[in-house]
Amino acid sequence: MKPVETTRQSERGAVLIMVVVAMVALLAFGAFVIDYGVMWTGRGQVQTSADAGALSGAISLAFDSPTDFGGAQTKARAVARANSVWGQAPDVQLADVTFPACPPLAPGLAGTCVKVDAFRNQARGNPLPIYFGNLVGITAQGVRATATSQIVTGNKTDCLKPWAVVDRWIEFGPEGPGMLPTSTFDKYSDGKGQAPPQEADVYTPPSAGSAGTGFTLPADQGRRFAVKTAATSISSGWFQEILLPRADGHWTGGNVYRENIETCGGLAYAIAQPGIACPASIGQAEAAAWAAQGCFGVKPGGTTGPTRQGIEFLYDQDPGATYVPGTGIVGSSFSPPTASPRVVAIGVMDIDDYLSRNPTGSNGTVRLVNIYGFFVEGMGDVDEVTGAMTLNQNGKAVIGRLIRITSMGTGSSPLSAASSFLVKIILVR
Repeated sequence: MKPVETTRQSERGAVLIMVVVAMVALLAFGAFVIDYGVMWTGRGQVQTSADAGALSGAISLAFDSPTDFGGAQTKARAVARANSVWGQAPDVQLADVTFPACPPLAPGLAGTCVKVDAFRNQARGNPLPIYFGNLVGITAQGVRATATSQIVTGNKTDCLKPWAVVDRWIEFGPEGPGMLPTSTFDKYSDGKGQAPPQEADVYTPPSAGSAGTGFTLPADQGRRFAVKTAATSISSGWFQEILLPRADGHWTGGNVYRENIETCGGLAYAIAQPGIACPASIGQAEAAAWAAQGCFGVKPGGTTGPTRQGIEFLYDQDPGATYVPGTGIVGSSFSPPTASPRVVAIGVMDIDDYLSRNPTGSNGTVRLVNIYGFFVEGMGDVDEVTGAMTLNQNGKAVIGRLIRITSMGTGSSPLSAASSFLVKIILVR
């Protein structure tokens, strides 16, 4: 019997076709996984670039100069480009840094928004790399991002120095209404001894609706100011020593006063909200609770030795820093310069409220109506006739500049924008 023969065609060609199709599918999947991954990684990096640039621009306006928009643009662009996108600086031009109206319902100060656009795409000539996309017709990919920051007012710090100073008032005397460095607040003077006669000097504390008579921004940004440790009359720079509650429990004494200059107390020290009435006296047990509401126990300030030692300690931590009017702090070894230990917070008392309660000795309390940023230049002297300030290592006053500083918290500030020396920078878009 003859066997039946069957004819089979080779399947090699079909297998080859299937392999090719599978390879194309795998390459397409690789394009999706790898190139799409590049795009999403780049998207996150370019957003970081825009965020950093916007924050830097607002920091420049808040702490360097509120009117130097060109300087803010330059700094925002430099910081944005310093944050690379897939190993390459994003494209950010000066024109990509703008100062638009703030978004509706943004919580901060109107007119303080900084917007930065950052690009890594084909339109700007710096597209992201393509590894497998060309195989499926994808020839280019790119990313872009935008960010908007804003300056927000704050109302507390965790590093208040132990000084409650006198704010500016309207002078009734012959030199009025403008207060001179040698003017004295005589509304409650008894005119006895060497005290001047009583005058109707007027002090109005700042509020949400008014700057009051005190110092304001930008007019007083960089104003030279002295904290006088040996003042015999209530003039500019006269202060009371604040009894600061501390996280470590330390309370009173010359060493604690010096410690409060050199270090941070670590608790919340706030500006008093409207309607807060401070008690006649504050003990250690309740000091932290009252400090968070803007009320502090005080005693006469006049400890020149510990003050000088504390100021020398701060100065030695950043000796190269100086203040240049119109520019701000230069030569600091800290970035930003406002992080320097020589940048401190000082309390501003409601002098009218304090004196109206006829305090004596060390049993008084003060209500803080503001907190100033203060760049410490060093110890110095204040001329009693002209009010001129000169730096002198053996002087009896702390000489420095009024500036804005970073707040511990944001929002709920009881002050107007012009009176807010405590601010923080946030992203609003």
